[in-house]
Amino acid sequence: MLTDGLGRELTYLRISLTDKCNLRCKYCVPSCGVERMPHDEILTLEEVLKLTDIFTKLGVTKVRFTGGEPLVRKNVISLIQNVSKLTNSPKICITTNGVLLSDYIDYLYYSSVHDINISLDTLDPLTYASITGQDAIAQVFDSIRECLNLGVNLKINAVPLKGINEEDIPALAALSRDYDMSVRFIELMPVGCASSYTGISNDEVRRKLDEVYGEGVEDGEGNGPATYVSYNGFRGKIGFISPMSHSFCSSCNRLRLTCDGKLKLCLASPLSLDLKSLLRSGASDEDISHAIKEAVLNKPAHHEFNSEGFVSQAGNMIGIGG
Repeated sequence: MLTDGLGRELTYLRISLTDKCNLRCKYCVPSCGVERMPHDEILTLEEVLKLTDIFTKLGVTKVRFTGGEPLVRKNVISLIQNVSKLTNSPKICITTNGVLLSDYIDYLYYSSVHDINISLDTLDPLTYASITGQDAIAQVFDSIRECLNLGVNLKINAVPLKGINEEDIPALAALSRDYDMSVRFIELMPVGCASSYTGISNDEVRRKLDEVYGEGVEDGEGNGPATYVSYNGFRGKIGFISPMSHSFCSSCNRLRLTCDGKLKLCLASPLSLDLKSLLRSGASDEDISHAIKEAVLNKPAHHEFNSEGFVSQAGNMIGIGG
């Protein structure tokens, strides 16, 4: 089992496959754009598979592929199929903006991806275009329908932003009333250009929803940082991921592998291990495993987002993988 210096078992690995995305969300991509990494700096799919194998042998049981937008990565389905065939095959999940998902959903589903998160901050086409820079919400709706038809465990992830989509919160939650899915509200974290926007605390989101739908009933926690609430007449649940107002660091079980091969120990911290350099220097699996075990001992006890004078050194979300 992979354990950090505080005894937390690290069983969940988020893998960013690319820093490219077909959207330009305000809080993820700065208005000036981002300089793309050179192709040879990005992990090859063979390197991703090798590292995934090493991590599963160390006790990782859940892998989530992210981006950028993971579905713009060429041959992503082949990678996922190979991960599903590993000796210690993990639970495979994917987080996507949903624009391309309807083209891939059958391949993903039959490659053992039955847990999909779609990032969607509004149901209003104009607000969607304003946030993302693209008129693509119809494609996202198509993807949601395809997921529901297949019986995928579907979650909608929404980031509430002051003055941008706060009026859309009840309508987003209503997706969970009308369909068998979870809608989760994620507090904005001050990473990169996201620092230019003002998030909405989940305490405020909860109050808004209680006013509209009646008082919700606490419904436990998921296998991650979300806490859930059930509302009368809802088919699904409402989740709250609250890193700013209700830190869940003491139970954090996750690590992040960036698309250029850095193992990040905490989203808010610059601490990382350069696994790409180890791989390309010819290090053995045993050497890489040892380096990982040593590195995770230094996983921070908690994030510093709320610390006075905190300045993000982590870069923008598009290059980290959320």
